Amino acid sequence: MRMLLRRVLNLLLYLSFCTMAGTGLLMAFRLIPGSRGGQGLEVLGWNRHEWGDLHTWVSYLFIALVVLHLVINWAWLAKVAAKGHLWRVVIGLIVGVSIIAAFLLLPVTHRELAQMKRHRPVE
Repeated sequence: MRMLLRRVLNLLLYLSFCTMAGTGLLMAFRLIPGSRGGQGLEVLGWNRHEWGDLHTWVSYLFIALVVLHLVINWAWLAKVAAKGHLWRVVIGLIVGVSIIAAFLLLPVTHRELAQMKRHRPVE
């Protein structure tokens, strides 16, 4: 049963990765971003924002599947991959979570306000 779960999980990971790659490339190269290039373009009746929504939800699914994969394979990670040194796995997880957190904590600016500040006349 455990082997079947791993195979199904690996298949779902592969399919969700391919879907993320496909929708990302579709948005980047076919549904051109920007007000001039991407206005009114559709693929299968979906515009850039709708494909972006699909991309986002499949990404959430992928994250959940990766976490499940780590949980299911925890014994292998601790014994084989880390060669019995659990701190190696913990450090790897901390680095991964730190990378994700860094992107979530990056400051967000408003382009128009930033441009107005740069082009403000000197008094």
